Amino acid sequence: MDLSGHLRTPSQTSFSSLSNSPKLHFLIPILPILTVFGPGFQSISTFTFLWFILSIFYIRNTSKWWLFLIYYILNSVGFMFAYLNMFGAVGLKGYPGIMFSIGLLINLIMFLSLILDKISQHMFNVVGWARILTFPFVWTGLWTIFLYTWAFGDMTNYAFSLLGVDEIMQFASFAGLGGINFILAWGGPIGCDVLTNWLLINTQNSLNVQNGGSLIIDQDLEDHSTDTILSTNNIRRRRHFFKFSIPSIFTSLFVYLVVLFLIISYGSIRLSTGYLPFYQQSINDLVPSPLITMGCVIRQNSSINSDYIETTRELAANGSKIVLWSEGSGNITDTTQLNELFTSLTNISQTYNTYVGVAYLDFRPEQPHYNKLAVISPSGDIIIDYAKSNLVPFMESTVFNRGVNVLQTNITKEFGVIGAAICFDYDFPSLIKQASKKNVNLMLDASPVGILHARMNAVRSIENGFTMLRCNANGISGVWGPYGQPYHYVPTTITNTKYVIFQVPLYPRVKTVYGIFGETFGWICVAMSGVIIIAMIIGWKGSAKWKATILKWF
Repeated sequence: MDLSGHLRTPSQTSFSSLSNSPKLHFLIPILPILTVFGPGFQSISTFTFLWFILSIFYIRNTSKWWLFLIYYILNSVGFMFAYLNMFGAVGLKGYPGIMFSIGLLINLIMFLSLILDKISQHMFNVVGWARILTFPFVWTGLWTIFLYTWAFGDMTNYAFSLLGVDEIMQFASFAGLGGINFILAWGGPIGCDVLTNWLLINTQNSLNVQNGGSLIIDQDLEDHSTDTILSTNNIRRRRHFFKFSIPSIFTSLFVYLVVLFLIISYGSIRLSTGYLPFYQQSINDLVPSPLITMGCVIRQNSSINSDYIETTRELAANGSKIVLWSEGSGNITDTTQLNELFTSLTNISQTYNTYVGVAYLDFRPEQPHYNKLAVISPSGDIIIDYAKSNLVPFMESTVFNRGVNVLQTNITKEFGVIGAAICFDYDFPSLIKQASKKNVNLMLDASPVGILHARMNAVRSIENGFTMLRCNANGISGVWGPYGQPYHYVPTTITNTKYVIFQVPLYPRVKTVYGIFGETFGWICVAMSGVIIIAMIIGWKGSAKWKATILKWF
């Protein structure tokens, strides 16, 4: 019987034989290992799915609250190792104290989601939707709130553990990272139910063999499998909704697989038509002609010298229509130095009909310090003069002033609307989503470090449908298309090259559902989390009539 006095089926018990078994706690050391290789810099997407399933299974079957605390701390340790390289450290020489503290904060999302999921198992109807969907609603809702309040933006978002699954990541063009998070989290309760059902059936088989020597599955267990997820009774009574009946085939597992099928199909269609339209047409009719040459100048040291200028001139002379410097390519310490730099680059832009994006650190003593990116047009005008508005905590926030969180853009004849932002800015959809409203076709991304970060930034292309040029001093430089597909990318460091050149097609921007509605799906999850919490309170404190209403609708 649950907290509302509702009689529960055998599969909805706490599975006491396992709860009282030390074997359950073998999961304790396994779960943080799954965290190390789930999100973060060495992500294995299947490990993330497994982490959701086993975490939910463990918390649902654990009754001692002090074990929750141990799980929470160990999972934070796993997070620490997953993101130890976040601030550019090498190997295990990172910032364990800082990353463990960040892990404690991030894992509050996990902890609250798991606790509410556990309560929902006792509070809501056995065959109701809320028992399955409480966890994904709360998880996605909390991540959405974090996205707009967390100093690291989406940098530590679990959705990025699916970066290697291109078809699923295309769903970001529809629902953003909130949609990816929901699919990930939804698989947790589904997988937990499958695992629980399997264990219950095998336990029952074992008991039947011990008692009677025959492999007879208890009919009551079969008819009342978890959320009827694997029920084999074809004449089971159908659930009714108003005047319609819901066929017994529509179990939570079936619905999840159908939704996953549709999402993968949607992603496959986008990817397969990203290069050639439906149905097969000549590539000569599709590919923009001619290809556009783009160049990156890779930072070598902290001082702007003639090498940068000459490298930019060489790239422009060899046909690069746009040249972008990597973030913080040098320090500017006085106005005279800045004027001389812009005079030289303006000359190059006008001479070779080239756009030049110059990234520098403005340390002039007479004004606040900024991390800047300016774009000079072939006419010699500074068409973008942007100061980084999202500063990396601990590293930049104590050195630079924050710029205005407005995406600067300019309409050009060659590229359409171009925009520019700097590295960490791309972790904040509140800034980059403005690209959709302003119909940006090409985004410039100046960056100092980051291998994983390059792949994460490419998700902004999927969400908003623009092409992105990224120039990175110690990471991945390249060009990504409006579906997030990489045209070219190459590891670049301050020791292996001074510049790189890409020849790429520039397709028109792609309109996306996300570009119109943004994080609406995530905010819907926030609202649904609120509804579920209110329903829990009513089910706990309300009258018998209200409790019956909760059981009917949840």
